[in-house]
Order: sequence, then C-alpha cells, then structure tokens
Amino acid sequence: MSESFVFLDVNIGTEPIGRIVIELFGDKAPKTCKNFQTLCSDGIEINKRRFGYKNNCFHRIIKTFMIQAGDIVFGSGGQNSTKSSEIGKGGCSIFAQEQEFETQDSLDGIQCYGDFADENLGEFSEPFMVAMANMGTENSNSSQFFITTQAASHLNNKHSIFGRVIHGKSVVRTVERCSVDSDGFPAESVFLKDCGVWNKSMPIPVFNTSNNPIGGDVYEEFPDDDLNFDKESSEKAFEAATIIKDSGSLLFKHNNYKDALFKYKKSLRYVNEFIPEIDVNKEFNGKFINLKAKLYLNISLVYFQLKSFEDSLTYSTYLLEMSESSPLDRAKALYRQGNCHFAKNRFDKALTAYASCKELNPKDSVVDKKIADTEKCLEQAKEKTRKSLAKFFG
Repeated sequence: MSESFVFLDVNIGTEPIGRIVIELFGDKAPKTCKNFQTLCSDGIEINKRRFGYKNNCFHRIIKTFMIQAGDIVFGSGGQNSTKSSEIGKGGCSIFAQEQEFETQDSLDGIQCYGDFADENLGEFSEPFMVAMANMGTENSNSSQFFITTQAASHLNNKHSIFGRVIHGKSVVRTVERCSVDSDGFPAESVFLKDCGVWNKSMPIPVFNTSNNPIGGDVYEEFPDDDLNFDKESSEKAFEAATIIKDSGSLLFKHNNYKDALFKYKKSLRYVNEFIPEIDVNKEFNGKFINLKAKLYLNISLVYFQLKSFEDSLTYSTYLLEMSESSPLDRAKALYRQGNCHFAKNRFDKALTAYASCKELNPKDSVVDKKIADTEKCLEQAKEKTRKSLAKFFG
C-alpha cells in the first residue's frame, strides 16, 4: 500500500470539534490498513446492513491513556449514542461473511465478525499511535481501534499498530478531556460525524482551536505534544508562550475575536505548564507571572467583545486574585468589571467597580465619564422604580 491517510471528523453532541488525520502504515500492517481505510470510506454491507465508522461513537475514554471507538455493531448511534451493556462488545471487519451472523454463538455478549490476524505487534513508545483493540486474545481484530494519548509500554506486542495521528492532535486531546463515567463512557455523545480517505490537498478543519500561523505560532495546542522548542529551557518556553499570545493580539486587531480567544487560552496553557518556581528561576517566574496577567486581561476583553459578560467577569476576577498583579493591571480589571456590569444593567455593581478603578487610577478621565454615566443610569433606574411603585399603590 502506498502512502495513504484517512480522516475522522469528530463531534461532541451537536458541536463539531475538528478533524483527526491518520497516516496508515500500509507497509507494516497491510491487511489492518485495508480494513480501516474501507470502514472509513464506503464500509461494507452484510444482510442489507451497512457497517462503517461514520456515526460511530467513542465508547471508552481514559485520560492519560487512550480513546477507543469502532464498535460498529452496537455503537453507531451518532449524536444519539447512549451507554448500554452491549457497547464495546461488538465489531465487524471487511472480511466478515454473511454466515457468521447466522451461526456465531454469542460468548458473554460478544458479537465480533470477520476477526483477522495480528500485524505489526510493536511498542507503544509515544502518544498518538493508532492500533486495533481486540477481545483479549490473539488474532481477534475486527473494527474496534484506539488512539493512545501517552506512551503505554504495558500494551507492547499485544495490539496491531497500523497508524499515527499527524494532524488534529488537539482534537484527540479534547476527546481525552471529555467528562466520562467510571467506565470511561462520555457524558455527551462523542462520535465520528464523517470519515474517509484524506489527501494533502484537503483541509484540516478545527473548531475549538485556531491553527492560523499568524505571528509565527507553529506550536501544538497542548504543550506536551509540541516538539518545536526545548521544554527544559524557561527562556524558550516563555518565548513560545509570548509568540502565541502575540498571534492572538494580531487576530484581535483584525476583529477575529473567536480565534484570538483560542490563542490567548493556548498561551495560558503554556504559561501554566512551564512557569518555574520562584526559588528555581526568579527572573522567569516574574516574566511568566506578568504574561499571565496580560492574558487574563486580554481574555476578559475578548469575552466582553463577544458579549460573554459573565466569562469576562471571571477572567478579570482571576487577575484581581493574583497577589503579584500591579495597580495598573488591577485598575484595568476593575474597569472591565464595571463595563460588564453596566452592559447587564447592574448599575450599582458597575459604579462600585468604576469607583475602585478610580482609586487605583485617579487621573483617568475615561473612568470619570463612566462614573458619571453610571450614576445617571442608576438615578434613572431608581426614578423608574419610584414611578412604578407610585402607580401600583396609587
């Protein structure tokens, strides 16, 4: 099999998350790759029933281990997929025969058809490896598969490794972080909205991140997955976080608030991951703290522009809770809070926030105008209330 790729478009409920692109190891696992590629595209039809990965759900998700899907017998309900005692016990490969469905006895509820032999039983030395799940015995592959989210040496030489994720690692991480029950079944359906053969001329859409490289952001969405800088160097980590933040600011200047928000939150992940303890590296501890303060303020501002006022309040509060924040940054956060409360017609709270802002920044005429406007609105609201009460009791 020549170089080949498949894509998996993932939804969580009604929300599209993005595309995972998998490179298939056709030279090492030809039969497994043929099976997977066919189930991603046309699938197969047996007894007037079509089997394929489209609308199949992820039924087992274990953080820092793997995400598993592919039960196309019991787990292809799409958005309406729900937990059952059967899900996870089924599978069907392209090698299944009609008579299997008529003659196979169910053992402990297991209904897997067209089992085929293991291939490329290798080592799970890194995340984002794609392999076949089996029924705990040799040569019991059908359609269930999993994607690792970290190295898993305990799986070495037990599963057929047939590919690796080359794009959409953030989508895998999003699935990995879904809320699940004690069995790893997601609280909200996580499923393959679409899938098929992929080539390099095709897009790689993502909906909960921004892959815009503006400003030089070449970094992975999650720090653990990035190979572009020395993670042992606080200087290089700070440089990466700053580039990502600046990328967000460029998008903000183009009024692309949604993507700017993705970038700022991405930068914040890098800050939280790499900020050194003060007794280890005082200089870069301070630099990271200052960057975190800027990010809190920027995220608060973006949420305000998106009219998500409660989220804006949350991030401005994060800034105010930072003991290291400067008086000017605290004034900015209070100003943001005043604007949010004003937008929600909570004029008393807005006035309190603006007044606290003025204490920290007494010479700002913009704040003076905000206070005057808020006092006027507050008085108008009180007058309206008085008239309503007078009419009611009059």
